[in-house]
Amino acid sequence: MNWNIERRAPASWQAMSLIEEIAELVPDVICLTEAWKQSLESAGGYSISSHGVAWSNQHPDERKVLLWSREPWQDVQVVERLEKTGSAVTGLTNIGQRQIRFVGICIPYHFASPLGQEPREKPWHQHEEYLRHLKPLLEQWRNEGSVIVVGDYNRRIPYAWGPKRSYELLESALDGYSIATSGILPGVNEKSIDHVA
Repeated sequence: MNWNIERRAPASWQAMSLIEEIAELVPDVICLTEAWKQSLESAGGYSISSHGVAWSNQHPDERKVLLWSREPWQDVQVVERLEKTGSAVTGLTNIGQRQIRFVGICIPYHFASPLGQEPREKPWHQHEEYLRHLKPLLEQWRNEGSVIVVGDYNRRIPYAWGPKRSYELLESALDGYSIATSGILPGVNEKSIDHVA
């Protein structure tokens, strides 16, 4: 399950309604982006998260990425080089008898710039820097075993708009991965910027 909850606080009716809807689907693993560290406390299980860079004022409990699993996490890493531009957390968990590495990501949106930085970053700069650092990590993890990369990619796939250079960096970073959420999604009838690879 992959969902951006748009910074809704856990006690808000929007967040409570969404978490209830997610729970009814009985997922093995959940990735929430723009969440709070308490967002999935009611689900039991095990959560890991990363704070990420602040692009605007935010509460200390907000998290760019939150990964939840029914089973415990191992080899948990907050990816510091990606925290400087966006956010990423990774860990190993079991689904059935199979151990899988999940990588929860929040790729910067096109106007992203660290809060308080002057002058602000140029459009797409943070997005592209993130992808340059993500590529070797995804290659490394893919060579180590099964990997699922889930979260807010902030791009429609296949290409829809924005600099082709940026999209080519995304394609390069995900080389060797199959993007399950590419194209028009059934039931939604449009492309998404949140993906599973």
